[in-house]
Amino acid sequence: MGVDHIIYDKMKKIISNILFLLPIAVMLAGCAREREHLSLGGETDLLALTLDNEYYGVIDRVAGKVTVAIPSDYDASGMVVTGLEISDGAVADMSAGDILNMDFPHTMTVTSGNVFSDYTVTAKRDKAEILSFVLDGKYTGSIDGNVINVFVPFDADVTAMGIAYTVPEGTVVDRKIGDILDFTGPVKIKVTYNTAVTVYTVNVIKNDMSIEPKAFVGIRPSVDLLGDEARAAAEWAFKNIPNITYVYLDDIKNGTVKLDSYKMIWCHFDWTDWPGMLWDTRDQINSYYSRGGNILASRDGARYINDVWRVALDQKGPNNEFTGEQTALLSPDGFTVYAGAENHEVYEGLSAEDGKILLRSAGCFTTGRTLQWGIDWEPYKGLDGWKSQTGAIPLASDRDGDANRVTIAEFVPREMAGKTSGTVITIGTPAFEWYDRNGADNEYFGNMEKLAKNTINYLCK
Repeated sequence: MGVDHIIYDKMKKIISNILFLLPIAVMLAGCAREREHLSLGGETDLLALTLDNEYYGVIDRVAGKVTVAIPSDYDASGMVVTGLEISDGAVADMSAGDILNMDFPHTMTVTSGNVFSDYTVTAKRDKAEILSFVLDGKYTGSIDGNVINVFVPFDADVTAMGIAYTVPEGTVVDRKIGDILDFTGPVKIKVTYNTAVTVYTVNVIKNDMSIEPKAFVGIRPSVDLLGDEARAAAEWAFKNIPNITYVYLDDIKNGTVKLDSYKMIWCHFDWTDWPGMLWDTRDQINSYYSRGGNILASRDGARYINDVWRVALDQKGPNNEFTGEQTALLSPDGFTVYAGAENHEVYEGLSAEDGKILLRSAGCFTTGRTLQWGIDWEPYKGLDGWKSQTGAIPLASDRDGDANRVTIAEFVPREMAGKTSGTVITIGTPAFEWYDRNGADNEYFGNMEKLAKNTINYLCK
């Protein structure tokens, strides 16, 4: 190889290295110039916040949250910033003298140079509350406002019962955990948290209901937000059924609530956005059912035994769904017990008239909402076909006694993936309606309550 060729190769490598390093040098020079103008600034801490001279913020700098505790009945719509302390050299977009509507959260930014921190300021009203209440370690109370109902068996000794409860941190209760109290009559319990005071009335009620844990499942965050029909059923349940909890579908979806905690769940829905939230929780409810969980699916709850919850063998719901004329009943409404089901436990103690069990009196308002099977229709072609294809047994027909219309059905346990499923009872008769806009005197309401209680007890076995 010649000398000229060697020199050429060396020059080529030098030029390549220069071209490679040139962009890096330019970038570093730019960064050096940028650093000359960059000012990172100092601390951006919120050190103190006071509203209306006497309400002080509790500051969580890590989470960027400020909580101001105020009395439960305080007018928070025009609170004044009367104290604000931040890091030296920092500035805030909130200042003393600002008027804030603290019915809503506010965001405050503290800045120093090019550094800033955001804080969300929220007013929290004092609330004195009992979160849970238990007697003798096993009888769980149902809390409705400031009333706690505890259901116990008829043979329970209510003259000396030990109390236990949970309350938020900082709450003072005038009865200690472990106190032995006489509950032959209502007992008052005073709860205090800062400025808030609540006096609870605890009633111990003897009845024959199962104390197994149960849930009423709803499509809204709380009972008071449910539609009229579902809310009426839920409110009755919490006044009459022991150890029952309200469960919001979203909490099932996100895993906050585990259905395996409950022996049975009651799904009594108004019209829903089909399939909506029920589809989003289909796997959780199917898993609960397939591992032995029991379900009372009434009103529009009966729709979801199809391919949503996968209860029916054919994964189909009632094939005869409709809403009737919405009006006051001209005659009492009910259903006919299916032949062969007369001695079923759900009917124990119910009164019958002319072979029918009546649930609602004439004058009660009805929507006529019906979810039933026409078992003589395709593809069933009769009772045997319906039973074999659905896996259900009929418990009731319509009020006219048409054996081809099944309004109450039971899906008995079956083997599913090596496990035994739960039991599901559907109630689709239009007479099983809890809300009455007319407020009529319903002489058959005792039958309605007994049917519900019997069914819940049956599903708690």
